[in-house]
Amino acid sequence: MKKILLLVLCGLHFGCTGPETGFTIQETFANGQAKTIIYQTNDNKNSYYEIRQDSLGRIEEITPYSDGQINGTQVYFRANLRVAALLSYQHGKREGFNYEFYEGQQMAFKGEAKEGKFSGSSIWFYENGRVQESGLRIQGKKEGNWEEYHNNGQLKAKGSYLHDRKQKDWKYWFSDGTKDTTPVQG
Repeated sequence: MKKILLLVLCGLHFGCTGPETGFTIQETFANGQAKTIIYQTNDNKNSYYEIRQDSLGRIEEITPYSDGQINGTQVYFRANLRVAALLSYQHGKREGFNYEFYEGQQMAFKGEAKEGKFSGSSIWFYENGRVQESGLRIQGKKEGNWEEYHNNGQLKAKGSYLHDRKQKDWKYWFSDGTKDTTPVQG
């Protein structure tokens, strides 16, 4: 992926387009800046990367395709070129681990997908790097035991889900670690 990003950045910076480099501009902004660029890989005519930019030429997204479907790791960038998300695909469906990042590059989310839906572990993080919420999802729905935490790391809530619905076994704590005995509505 680093090699492709370097090729893309080099090509965009020096204005390389055309069949000799594998770059083709598909769309442009009113100011003439390339909006969508296709980078055709040399090894396979059915594989290419679609690169989307903003009107200032900053890369917003790189999406790998093969045989007409997203295949590989799709990368989203922030305006400062820091990675915002890495999304894994196979045959057009999310497959494998997916990551999202805060502005400062701390991980915001890590989740596993199977056959296009989140299935497996899912973890959300606070910007300070501590776990906010974690548990298991099956076919995109929360299932089994889940835990939620305060941003200071103290346990906030613990219980289970069944088909994406909170069950009655949930317990809650305050940020100082003392148990919340307030009756739960519902």
